[in-house]
Amino acid sequence: MRLFFALELPGKLAMQIDDWRQRQLPQAGRPVPPANFHITLAFIGELSERRLEQLCLETDTLLEQHQFVGDKLMLDQVGYWPKPGILWLGPKRWSASLNTLAGALATRGNAVGSKRKRGDYRPHLTLCRGCQDPPAAPTHMGNFGFSYSGFTLMESRSGRQGVSYSSVAEWQLLPHNRC
Repeated sequence: MRLFFALELPGKLAMQIDDWRQRQLPQAGRPVPPANFHITLAFIGELSERRLEQLCLETDTLLEQHQFVGDKLMLDQVGYWPKPGILWLGPKRWSASLNTLAGALATRGNAVGSKRKRGDYRPHLTLCRGCQDPPAAPTHMGNFGFSYSGFTLMESRSGRQGVSYSSVAEWQLLPHNRC
């Protein structure tokens, strides 16, 4: 199984981002289907069923030992990574707690056999792949904020229709205080 931890976007927000992308970035690479929009927390890679169970137990233990809190994420910046040819949408700022959660999940993945090296965490949503050149900057940024109260372990499957993602397991975070 090819796995990753992610924040899922509300369906309505995914459709708003897709509509904005079509109007603001029409010539940019191969568009990612809105059903696949997510914010990756940690890419795990290939794991066997046995290691999957171990990863889920490790994640349960992590959340029992640490007080991770849900929060809000504002997707207010467009970026481009030339080497993989990826156009992305992400936050200019995000909480230290999200950084810590992403790092802890990557560490749990490494503990059960993931061989992924982790650089600095950069939350983002991939808008387009295969961008040969940097796309023109959008003339208008949308207001794409959402609250998250949990995260999902997703499986990535390749098929005739492209890549699809399905939920394997979900975890809740502590509620965010709005004082």
